[in-house]
Amino acid sequence: MREVVIVDGARSAFTNFGGSLRTLASVDIASKVVDGLLERTGILERGMVDSLMAGCALGDMKSKDTARYIVLQSKLPLECSGTFVEMQCGSAITSLNHAAWKILTGMSEVAVVGGMESYSTMTAKFPMSRPQYKLIPPYPIALALTPNQERNIDMVSVSDKMAVKWNITREEADAYACRSQERLAAAYKNGITGGEIVPITLPATKKTPEVVVDRDEFPRPGTTLEALSRLRAVNKDGVTTAGNASGRNDGAAFLLVMTAEKARQYGYTPMAKWIGGAHYGVQEDYMGIGPAFSNLKALKQLGLSVDDIDVVECNEAFAAQNLSVIREMEAQSGKKIDMERWNPNGGAIAIGHPNGASGARISIFCMRQLEKTGGKYGIISSCCGGGLGTTAVIENLRR
Repeated sequence: MREVVIVDGARSAFTNFGGSLRTLASVDIASKVVDGLLERTGILERGMVDSLMAGCALGDMKSKDTARYIVLQSKLPLECSGTFVEMQCGSAITSLNHAAWKILTGMSEVAVVGGMESYSTMTAKFPMSRPQYKLIPPYPIALALTPNQERNIDMVSVSDKMAVKWNITREEADAYACRSQERLAAAYKNGITGGEIVPITLPATKKTPEVVVDRDEFPRPGTTLEALSRLRAVNKDGVTTAGNASGRNDGAAFLLVMTAEKARQYGYTPMAKWIGGAHYGVQEDYMGIGPAFSNLKALKQLGLSVDDIDVVECNEAFAAQNLSVIREMEAQSGKKIDMERWNPNGGAIAIGHPNGASGARISIFCMRQLEKTGGKYGIISSCCGGGLGTTAVIENLRR
């Protein structure tokens, strides 16, 4: 039986909407990160990468064949296939699962997997069927994540609906958000994150000097609970604010994945072994609860329990959403979640959320935390627009 291992990971800095990476399409950011990962690991000097699995939520400004475009723009070999995987915020996790399945079936030996997002270059779609000769200017199509219009609500409203259903208070949401900022600040100091960032150099222009983008822009390390409590809720009577929600950001993150046999052959000491995964569909207007179900499904398939997991990474779409996932997992499993193991180095509320990249970013966080603590098992999970949960389970190989 083949084994699937993760050798290493790399990411760009996560920058703000309209921030330092605002001029780069998602494929451009991704290509630079892929090249950085190839260089760091030296994989092309040791062997061949045969597959790229890449995902995003918004689509790309430049290309429809997004994954193949990255292959052709990066230093990946021409023979490397490029497959686009879309599962909204869980696209990178699902890319990891797809690559693992591909490796297990013998269709791949070495793959680069992950995702990217550029809110700054997000495009609108215009239909080709409207007549342009009636003095009516073209207008973009209103995109939706579900055909059920009564459930086609914005994400802030999803968060607030979840807060009502799972009894999450504004105070709890703000406390969770403050904790995320504090834990991320500590993660920079103790080396959990920062070292995996691939610097991106923006060339000088006539008006601006050369800029090297190598630091996350979204974090607010001085955030206090008092300051968060003063923020206005987006929806009247809701709990969700700009302070306890994730950002809209630009960035990319990728992992190098291969068979255990290839890792030995190439002289790598892998960080982790992929041991399983799960996807699960939920009602669209409660989409944030998806990881509770996909996590428990994955654990059941592997014969593990909540108590066996040393690190749980659950992408922080919103504080109310993450807290609801915790409560649902506790209710279904009958086990109390140890909050010291849950997003122990902060999450998207603090670091930002370039949707397609976040799954690979939390994979890196999970592997580094397992290595630091000597834990055995980790979960990587995310909710996904349209009503989905996606999960991958890994085992630490550096204990």
